[in-house]
Amino acid sequence: MYQLLLYLHIMAGIIWVGGAIYVQVLALLVSRSGNPAELPVFAHRTEYIGTRLFIPAGVVLLLSGIVMVLQLWSFGQAWVAAALVLFILSAVSGAVYLGPRAKRAGQLFEAEGEGSPEARRLTGRLFLIARLELVSFAVIVALMVFKPGA
Repeated sequence: MYQLLLYLHIMAGIIWVGGAIYVQVLALLVSRSGNPAELPVFAHRTEYIGTRLFIPAGVVLLLSGIVMVLQLWSFGQAWVAAALVLFILSAVSGAVYLGPRAKRAGQLFEAEGEGSPEARRLTGRLFLIARLELVSFAVIVALMVFKPGA
């Protein structure tokens, strides 16, 4: 059972972290594009993928991780606690800030058009916050691999 949970955990992590890296690379390309129509389409599709792929992957990642900790590890171990705190901060950031702001940017693009300065400013801020989250993801992956103190 542990091996199956580990497999699910790793696959969900690949989707979650790999998807976030892909989105950031694409965001960089779109922001440097000379085509003003690309950013609104990108913003809409990112919000769509986030709710239908990243959230379910995050749930699988969290649940499989919790069950594995209950089977073999302990929530008192520093690497487990630190990874869980970083994961929760990321989830809260996504639910409270990134998700609603991405939706708002999409609404602004629809209402004001692809050249909306407010939507573009908001999207730029979203890209920055998401890049900062990637640092957190890298720390979580390092904690999972190296298990310091275990």
